[in-house]
Amino acid sequence: MKHCIIADLHVVIDSDDKELLDALAPRYAPFCHRASDCTEVPVLFALHHVAPFEPMADATQMADFECQDTWCVYEQSEKGVQITLQDLTTRQDIAQMQCDASFSDAKCWLTGDAVQREYCYSNFLMMLFAFAAMRHQTLLFHASVIAREGKAYLFLAKSGTGKSTHSTLWLKHVPGCQLVNDDNPVVGVRDGKVIVYGSPWSGKTNCYRNVSFEVGGFVRINRAPECSIQRQSPVSAFALLLPSCSGVKWDKKLYRAQCDTTAAVVSRSAIYELYCTPYREAAVTCSIGVGAWDGVSSGDGFAVNEKSLKPAGVILPQEP
Repeated sequence: MKHCIIADLHVVIDSDDKELLDALAPRYAPFCHRASDCTEVPVLFALHHVAPFEPMADATQMADFECQDTWCVYEQSEKGVQITLQDLTTRQDIAQMQCDASFSDAKCWLTGDAVQREYCYSNFLMMLFAFAAMRHQTLLFHASVIAREGKAYLFLAKSGTGKSTHSTLWLKHVPGCQLVNDDNPVVGVRDGKVIVYGSPWSGKTNCYRNVSFEVGGFVRINRAPECSIQRQSPVSAFALLLPSCSGVKWDKKLYRAQCDTTAAVVSRSAIYELYCTPYREAAVTCSIGVGAWDGVSSGDGFAVNEKSLKPAGVILPQEP
């Protein structure tokens, strides 16, 4: 049994499968603690890896969708939730999870080799975390995150638009930056502040960092021939953030928690919309626009002054 602290929340990994645990280690080891060190942090949920079990007889399908390399079927009953992962091609069941209605206790069975079992188990952990954490003003975002001088900036966009590319531009052209997470960071409201955390889920990038930073801003990225950035009003910011975090609209309690936490984040954060190219000027425009960098000095010798900013179309952030 492994105990992980992710975004100040306690997650229990319960499996006797050594191959599975070894496969999970690169992602989860930075978040693991001795059980004795976690006693003061209440358990958010536990996921028990067990032998195959019977599916829920009274479950109603609420949704099905592609989940990375699998097809996911989400079902619900009075007893709880059942999530089945299927092969994309054959639609054969390859893993299944059942959990109670509060997403605090779950069990799953897995098939395939260690790589496939790790993939399915880790996806179940990520789903459970996304759903259970909403009760604690915590959201799992689809974003790439860069930190600079103690503040973090989350880049949001539709898949394929270039979140990771934009982070890479910051790392290359804005001095003093570090990558926090490249796909699924966790955002929580803590003591009146919005904090972003690294997580064991970072897409195809090996960036599983147990770190946290106060959020300096959220940036929605759009491709355009010229660069410009504008701070959003609270209403626009809410509409921009809500689709970027994991949630289930068909579960009214969860969706309400998702909306409430999103509203709390919006009221405490600066949210921007960036139109940009996939080149250096995008990082320059964005970093100056969100107040992360003055644009004066850079490790690559590139200097930005007021005159050079004008063609980039920087719109300095205004209070909504």
